Amino acid sequence: MHDEQHALPRPGFHLTPERNWMNDPNGLVFHRGRWHAFFQYNPEGGDWGNMSWGHASSVDLQHWEEHPVALRYTTEEQVYSGSVVAAGPGGRLTAYYTSVSTDGRQAQSRATSDDDGLTWQRDPDNPILDRGSHAFRDPKIIRYEDAAGFRWIMLTVEAVERQVLVYSSTDLRTWEHVNTVGPFGPTGVVWECPDLIPLAVDGRPDELRWVLLLSTNPIGDAQDPDGSSMSYLVGDFDGSVFTPERAELQRLDHGRDFYAAVGFDGAPDGEAVILGWMSNWRYAADLPASPWRGAMSLPRRLSLTTVDGQPRLVQEPPAFVRERLAAIEPTTVALSSDAVDLALDGDGVAELRWDPSITGELRLRLTADTGGAVLIVHDPTSSSLAVTRSGAAMDTVHPDFASTSIVPLAGDRPTRLLLSLDGPLLELFVDGGLATVSDLVLLGSGRPTLTLASERASPVSVAVAVLDRVPATDQVHAPA
Repeated sequence: MHDEQHALPRPGFHLTPERNWMNDPNGLVFHRGRWHAFFQYNPEGGDWGNMSWGHASSVDLQHWEEHPVALRYTTEEQVYSGSVVAAGPGGRLTAYYTSVSTDGRQAQSRATSDDDGLTWQRDPDNPILDRGSHAFRDPKIIRYEDAAGFRWIMLTVEAVERQVLVYSSTDLRTWEHVNTVGPFGPTGVVWECPDLIPLAVDGRPDELRWVLLLSTNPIGDAQDPDGSSMSYLVGDFDGSVFTPERAELQRLDHGRDFYAAVGFDGAPDGEAVILGWMSNWRYAADLPASPWRGAMSLPRRLSLTTVDGQPRLVQEPPAFVRERLAAIEPTTVALSSDAVDLALDGDGVAELRWDPSITGELRLRLTADTGGAVLIVHDPTSSSLAVTRSGAAMDTVHPDFASTSIVPLAGDRPTRLLLSLDGPLLELFVDGGLATVSDLVLLGSGRPTLTLASERASPVSVAVAVLDRVPATDQVHAPA
């Protein structure tokens, strides 16, 4: 039993289930004015198991309404990860998911919904794709169109072999295997949850690139204590072959708790919006959260910008965060080596701006009412940002929970840091989203304090916005 003093408070403006276990986001789709998120869910308890698809939806990506279980496990089938697209007459939703049979075989199955995802009909011909494999999973459906016409692309993984299998279809039923990507990069991991997202470099439509997202998790006896992480590759895609510009995987988030992120189908204005699971397989089962366990990240809007001649992925927080901060008049805090405490009135976001050539090293410390703390240090001399979570509350979770994440920066950046704190969920957007850090933190349920200090006397601009917390009873609709 975990000490109740260290139990995690339920987040207020992130997607979490009212109760029970949640992990990977699955069918992410914008449909008829609502953002729908399906997700891995245990309808019967707070631990992984009985894998089914939970379902929630939102009009603004801030307030989520939980719906009845969408695809429930059976005695013959566990319902693993997959995706949803809006296609066909009458706004039909089509889902592909990995069905896991009692002998452990993983294959891809299909289901459809004609009532906006509330109820689903499994295809009588399931499974639609079966390779006889025990690690063939995570189907992600995307749209592709060129001179040859429109077609659907399915990305799946052979997880242990570190391969992305690419399939093509014109009817969402019959699939042709057209290419295999990988293996490459670090060994000793499985590949999971692939996605391919087209983005214009620096906003120029004639400079289109495709970004391959991959989640990797260590396997074997000598596992990396850092556990799960996400990476990306920038390249070209011709409808079958993905050609990376560089074969080296780039870290997508530098924290410990960002995994399995994929994009929403049909996001408005052609934007690319992803959602990730904020946890780590290294210790997800040990987190002291009850009756809920598991949370999604803030949704993130993706773009590509050129840095040192190379396209770099930029991740920005959702519109409700940007709009809330834009309405706040920043205050200027005079910093020095003597610490300045800022009491945060509740969960929300803070944006700090400073000139590293004046401040020198900048130190931020987050604390509340337990022995847990987060220290954020920006060192312009080493062009890095270090994020350390430590303290007795953190140590009790798992031997590998306490950690330091190092974020390499370009030059003497950042001069801007956006910090989001929502219960145990800490997300940092560095220098406009050129780097991100997502960490679970155990600070307690009391009012958090942000303590600031700088190497040299200097002004720092600070804007703090509280985001409203929605009571669980108002947030949930007919859970089942």
